[in-house]
Amino acid sequence: MTKTKKNLLIASLILDVIILIPVLFYFLVIPRSEIESLQKSYVQTKIENKMATYKIVSKKPKGWKTLKEISYVAAHAIVVSEDWDFYNHSGYDLGQVKEAVEDTVDGKKLRGASTISQQLVKNLFLSNERSFIRKAKELSFTMYMERSVTKEKILEIYLNIIEYGEGIYGIENASRHYFKKSSKNLTAREGAFLAMLLPSPKKHAQSFKDKKLTPYASKVVNSILQKMVRAKYIKEEQLQSEQVKNFKWEKGKIDPPESSEIRLKQTEIEDKVRAQKTKSNSKKRAMRGEEDIYKRDTSIEVSDDPSFDDDAIIEDNSGLEEEFSLE
Repeated sequence: MTKTKKNLLIASLILDVIILIPVLFYFLVIPRSEIESLQKSYVQTKIENKMATYKIVSKKPKGWKTLKEISYVAAHAIVVSEDWDFYNHSGYDLGQVKEAVEDTVDGKKLRGASTISQQLVKNLFLSNERSFIRKAKELSFTMYMERSVTKEKILEIYLNIIEYGEGIYGIENASRHYFKKSSKNLTAREGAFLAMLLPSPKKHAQSFKDKKLTPYASKVVNSILQKMVRAKYIKEEQLQSEQVKNFKWEKGKIDPPESSEIRLKQTEIEDKVRAQKTKSNSKKRAMRGEEDIYKRDTSIEVSDDPSFDDDAIIEDNSGLEEEFSLE
């Protein structure tokens, strides 16, 4: 056999393997029938030894809520927090996949799922094993699910099975536990609180136990609300209204960091203007008295809308100390 023929044979074998691997995954590895059944089914959550197991069922489990029965703003507080591009991607983030592969090759800790769809696949069909094979399965299962199940159904299942606190699974149970109301009636800020819990619900539920938001929780909740404005799930005036609300269990008066900063800047500017007016108009004040000294100069306008870094849309906790990672 000549060298040229040998090289062609090797190239042909490599090509056959490249084609064969996805075909084998499709027919032998991907649980196609189970994934397809999700569109018209539900998922039952069972807790054993403080661990959740999931089973696809035809009958709606107790406490299950369809997407239409869940507060729109609360559901999408979780979307902007967990997976900003949920409605546009095909189940995976190419940038995250690339970084995961590079980290694995470099011997670093394997990255976790980065989209809602990937997290759902991991919970329903895969173990917590950290390996390249598991990540390959996760990606292939996710791509198949995205073609077989609607985005709305994927989000509905996700909201109904994830953990929101120790022993608290599903958004309806979480809503009853934290806010004593149905998930249909959750506000944007309450939805942002539930979204804040998700990366590490047992840890971040400390705010509820203490009846006061931790500094971390306060920053994340306000960050999520601002992202909801950017994504047009709520309006600017709703943001301002939500930021000054208290949860029923929350102690003290809410004073959002963003609002405090705006008022502080406004006060500083006004003080400077008053000082200048005091100096330049001292003779006039002497004649007309001191009654107008502290009048506000209406020519000075301070925006109520703080600047927003577009890059912050991509990162859920831009500028915050990283306290968790999705697996």
